[in-house]
Amino acid sequence: MDALQAIYEDVKQLNGEIVVFSAETAEISADLARKQKLTYPVVQDVGLDISRSFGLAFMLPDDLKGVYSGFGIDLPKNTGRDVWELPMPARLVIDKEGTIRAIDADPDYTKRPEAEATLEVMRSL
Repeated sequence: MDALQAIYEDVKQLNGEIVVFSAETAEISADLARKQKLTYPVVQDVGLDISRSFGLAFMLPDDLKGVYSGFGIDLPKNTGRDVWELPMPARLVIDKEGTIRAIDADPDYTKRPEAEATLEVMRSL
């Protein structure tokens, strides 16, 4: 999120907008936005309806539930839902007509789209 904040002004100069969709509860999302001093919108997707509509939601496999729990991550509590479903980290560049011009997604949360690559895509439009 810090990387997105770092390019936010550049995105605005390209007449773009950054919107982050959060699967976590409003309280957790607001706390994160406040702590990280985010100036772009963080939109609630607690039921993952938005993520699912783009094909970007997946159920966490049983073996990983234990791993998450071992790290003290209570996904059902954080999302306010009694399911182990997550959104994929993804970057979508959508033009003013609503056409997806670029998408970069990976279920491995450690692999996030590079913020600078987002600017490159936007500049190419």
